[in-house]
Parts: sequence; C-alpha cells; structure tokens
Amino acid sequence: GEPAASINRNYLKLKSELLPYSYSVAKEAVNGLPIIRALFLTHPNAFTLGTATQYEYLYGPSFLVAPIYQATQADEKGNDIRNNIYLPEGTWIDYLSGEKYTGNTVINSFKTPIWKLPVFVKSGAIIPMVNANNNVSEINKAVRSYEVYPAGTSSFTEYDDDGKTEAYKLGKGATTLISSSVDKTNATITINPTQGDFDGFVKEKSTSFSINVTEQPQKVTATVGGKSVKLEAAKSAVEFAKLQNGYFFDAAPDLNRFATKGSEFEKVAMTKNPQLLVKLAPTDISTNAIKVQIKGFVFAPADKDRITSGALTAPTLAQVSAKNTAAFTLKPSWKAVSNADFYEIDFNNMVYTTIKDTTFLFDGLKPETAYSFKLRAANKDGYSNWVDINAATTVNPLQFAIKGIKGETTAENQGGAGINKLFDFDEDNGWHTKWDQNAVPFDMVIDLKSVNQIEKLNYLPRIGGGNGVLLKGTIYYSSNKTTWTEAGKFDWAKNGDTKTFDFANHPTVRYIKIAVTEGVRGFGSGRELYVFKVPGTESFIPGDINNDKLIDGNDITSYTNYTGLRKGDGDFDGYISNGDINKNDLIDAYDISNVAVQLDGGVEIDKNEKLAGSITLSAGKSSYNEGETVEITVKGNNLSGVNALSFGLPYNPQDFEFVSVQALAVKDMENLTYDRLHTNGKKALYPTFVNIGDKQTIKGNSELFVIKLKAKRKVTFNLKAVDGLLVDKALNSLGF
Repeated sequence: GEPAASINRNYLKLKSELLPYSYSVAKEAVNGLPIIRALFLTHPNAFTLGTATQYEYLYGPSFLVAPIYQATQADEKGNDIRNNIYLPEGTWIDYLSGEKYTGNTVINSFKTPIWKLPVFVKSGAIIPMVNANNNVSEINKAVRSYEVYPAGTSSFTEYDDDGKTEAYKLGKGATTLISSSVDKTNATITINPTQGDFDGFVKEKSTSFSINVTEQPQKVTATVGGKSVKLEAAKSAVEFAKLQNGYFFDAAPDLNRFATKGSEFEKVAMTKNPQLLVKLAPTDISTNAIKVQIKGFVFAPADKDRITSGALTAPTLAQVSAKNTAAFTLKPSWKAVSNADFYEIDFNNMVYTTIKDTTFLFDGLKPETAYSFKLRAANKDGYSNWVDINAATTVNPLQFAIKGIKGETTAENQGGAGINKLFDFDEDNGWHTKWDQNAVPFDMVIDLKSVNQIEKLNYLPRIGGGNGVLLKGTIYYSSNKTTWTEAGKFDWAKNGDTKTFDFANHPTVRYIKIAVTEGVRGFGSGRELYVFKVPGTESFIPGDINNDKLIDGNDITSYTNYTGLRKGDGDFDGYISNGDINKNDLIDAYDISNVAVQLDGGVEIDKNEKLAGSITLSAGKSSYNEGETVEITVKGNNLSGVNALSFGLPYNPQDFEFVSVQALAVKDMENLTYDRLHTNGKKALYPTFVNIGDKQTIKGNSELFVIKLKAKRKVTFNLKAVDGLLVDKALNSLGF
C-alpha cells in the first residue's frame, strides 16, 4: 500500500534508468571489481578493514549506498536519521538533495524521511543513463543520456553489447569514453566516438546531459564532429522537450516523478540541486565526437549543517556515565554549547562529524578495554577547542555464553524465523513457530556442539512479550540425545523480561531439551537463548579425540585405531575416554559419527528420514570342523536413515580366527572394523561402518556384509552381537 508503493516505484524506475551505468560496471566485474563493492576493496585503511563499514557499500565507482538498517530516532511515520556513514577520501554529494560532504569522515544525524535512502555520488562522476522503463524492451535505443557532476578531471568508459548473447566473449561490444574537466569557472564535457560494434548497434543517436550545478551558467556551447551547433535556450521544461538542440536550467528538479496518481505521496517534494539540461540532435556516434562547454559553471551547495555564527566554548560535562557504559558500547554525553550547530568526536584517528545531539553511541567495542575520545563544537565560524573523554568498557556479560549452538523443534517453524535464530547472538531478529498453527506441546532440542559444565540458560522473549512467549514446561539434559535427565520445570511470566533457568549441580552435558507445554496463544517464539557454562571451565569438542581444538581427518585416524576399545583396556583412560561421547565405556559408531558428520563439508539432515530398524546375524550352519570357513551374514531389517553402525562380536580365540569382512550393501560407508584383543585377554571383533561426510544412508532390507572366520577346531556356532548401535546423520542412535 501507500506510501510504500510510490516510494518503491520511484527507486525501481531510478534503477531502470541506471542500466547503462550498471551494465558498464558489470562488464568491469568480468575481470575486475564486483558491482557491489565493500569499501575495503577500493579504500583500504584501518577504518574500512574492520566492521565499521559493514552497513554500506559502493555501487560501482560512482555511488555509495548506506541503507537504513536500524531505528535510531524513528518517529511514528518512519522518518529517522542515519549515523555512522563513512565517506571515503574525496568529495561526495547527496544524490537526492545535492548537499556536499568532505570525505574520510564519518557523517551523522543524516536526515532520512521514510522515502529517502542515503545515496551519495562521487564528485566528478559521469553516469550513463536511459529513459525510465519497466523492462529493457521499453528502452529508446536512439537516445543516450548522461548525468554529470563536473569536478577536476574525470572520465568513465561506457560499455554496451547486444544484451542477449555471449558474443561479447568474441569481442562484439562497444565502448564510449566520456570525460569531464573544470578549469576555474569553465566546464567541458567530451564524448569520444564509440569504438566497436555488435548485432543491433544503433549508430544514429541523440544525446542529452543532466549537468549538476547550483547557479545558472553564463553561456552554453556545443560542437558535434568538430562543428559548432546552435543551442536554443528553453524557458520551460515543456519548451525544452520540443527542441532538438537546446538547453534548459531546471532550478528545482523533482525526483518524485512516479508516485501513484492521486496518492498523498504524490504531493511530497523530492527536490535536488539545480541541473543544466542539454540536448543534441541525432548524429553518428561512431564517427562524431561531442563536446559541451559551460561558461560560468558553479557547483557550490550551501552548507546546511553550518548556519550559526558566534564564539564557541569547549563542551562541558563531557563524560561517559555509568549508565552509558557497557561491555560493547560507550555513549559519551556533554552539555549543549551555545552557538554550536553540531559536534565532532575524534576516535581512533577518525572524525565523526555532524553530530546534532549531545550524546553519541559507539558500538562494536571490546569488553574491559580503555578508550579515549576528543570532542569539540562546530558552527559556521569554525570550531571550539577539543576536550578529552576517557572511559572503559565493562565485563562481557556473555563471556561464558556458549557459541555455535544449533537447535531443532518438533513443531514446524515459520520460514525466515527458524530455530537457529534463537542462538545467533543477534537480539534484533528472532525465532517463531509456524504462524496460525498451534505448536504446543513441542520439544526443542538444543545441541551445544560441545560438551560443557553448564550453569544456567537465559531466554529472551520477543520485546514486550506477546505471542509465543514460553510459559511452562520441563528442561532436560543429555550426553547422547537418547538418555535424558530432568533438570527441573519452569513457570515463566507472560512478559518480555529475560527468563533464567539455573542448572543444579552444574551437570556436564552436550544436549538440552526444553519440553514446552504452554506458550502464549499456542506458539513458540524468542529473540535469543543463551546457555552459560560454569565460569572458568573448558569446553570439549565431541570427537576431538586428539585434543587439538578442531575436528579433522586426524580425529578419524585416531578413532580408527581405537575402535572397539573398552573401559579397562590399558589405553582407554585419559584422553581416549574423552572420545567415548555417549559414555557407554566403548569407542563405537556413535563416537566416530560425531567426527564423520563434520568432515567434507558436513551433512544435510533430512527431517523426514527417521532412524529405524535392526540388525540380525546368521551363519550357514551350526557346526564347523577344523579349517572350515564360517560365513556370518549381517542383515539389515526395515532400516531407515542409518548413517553408521557398529556392534561387538566376542569370540574365543581358541575356537575362531578372524579372516575378513566382505562389504555387500553398505554403499559408500568406510569399513572401520577392528579385531581387538582386550587387556583382560578376551577377544572381540568390532564390525564398524561409517559414512564420512554427506553420503547416502542405508534403508530397507538387505544383506549388508559378511564376516568370515576360520574354525580352529571342531566348534558349535553360537556367537552373539553385543552393544549393537545404529546412528543417523543427526546423531540420534538406536540400539539392537
């Protein structure tokens, strides 16, 4: 609805007009810089190489865009201001108003009525354009247009091709060099003959210019192919539209040209600086150069930030109070200075200018760190003296909050508001179950992705409370997602306050389950959920058996060597026991899977594939003579989602000798079978098959593999599988 439709239409039309500029930059991106450019690519310095410019970007070489990404001083109509806009070195102009700014500063208090996107254009820019359109078929190929901001000496190379094929790879394309220069009060714009050709290239084109000025020039002249062209001076836009060769001084261009007819927004003035419009009749652009000369060129916008005269004193009461001090932010404040139009703060060798308030927030700081600032007042006559402010950030309240957490819910979640938004350390977004669909009761299973001694969890409901605030339920913990221990029940108030649950005895866990029985209006939602480990304790990454703080192929190698190792074996206690993730006193397929699912890019989990099935063993006969081969067929029954499997097969080494395992229907699983002699002298075979990375799981009924033993004397076959385990990609396990 309105005014959104009118605002969006104006910007979409502008985007369509910029197609020749965008296309030229896209051609550059084939072998050079991308269309959208992070500032550190073109202006690397101590400021841009950090996160300070993460919410702005360059659109090609000429435009800088600083989107509104948060509310700063928003009113009920959506009008706001934008702080922290870094402008690189040089001079930049507000594209939508014409105000001029000096670069290598951070401008603030930039007014952004609801319709205004902060867009800046570089002084000297030459921007090829076309008529506004809804699709490229509406472009008038017989007209070329350029918007120019003359300053010093500058140039731009326009590129064009057929726009449809890959003939450009064979050199089928056209380039046009446009240059601009200013000598005192005289400006010259030159368009060189177009070089190259392509299918559909139109040579006969008229040319128009929109030249940004602040005063009406004294004289405008033009040459085409070296010959002078008589230009008529139009007295109105209507008269100018009828001319073939002419110019018109537009004192107040209105950018609000595409608002919905009859809407309130149609009355909104989006006025920018004056423009000199020049139009030249069609000519062969492949042979004729065009030159436009402007005598009495002036582009000097009034400084709307400096309007007051008078003496300035240094700001007083400059400080960062306790209430304005936090772990990641400091907010200096000061007393207003008489005659001041704005304030400037020098921080880390960068000047933050045009601050209109008497406070200013610095975020993204480091906890427990000392910082220093310099503050001064400014007006039309100059600046006050600097005053120093020193402050230090506080302790990080999230210092012991566990990072990298993932979650899943038995309830369906709303698209774009998935459960992992609850664990991303970003309190400005959130999680919500499926809209208009009852979710409770449901379970939320939280995978800490590491083993921790946990102290508490903090649940941050949506601001103000409301739909989905979790009210009642039970919290459990586990090391393997199979055996759960109840930690306690919760009964939280229906509001937006942070909810805390303390874990008695500080258990060591990997998984937490929140069984929700009641939520506001039957939904689940939240901004963030932090799980805190006990201060000073270490996190252990499951599967990091060699304890190098990362999961890689070395851990698989270690597990291969220790498959089937049991508590009581000489090597088990110590760091290998840390590899016993499900704490069943045995290194098995579950333990190995914790590493395997993280290798080769990790796995993609199919929520519709549920782990199920069993394994049976059968031999060809019950009695064997000495020297005979015993073939034990291992069969899967009604399997689903099996990503790994293992079991133990104890045997008397005086009866049998292990020969081999022959894989049949285990697909791409790695065979990690180990024939182990335990420290107590007992022997057992540990058939183990595991998918490494994202591979197909096993499903259905099939003969998986054959175990071959050799009878060492006359024996009766009565071997039984023990500690059987099936594991899926999500590390759910099922015994058999």
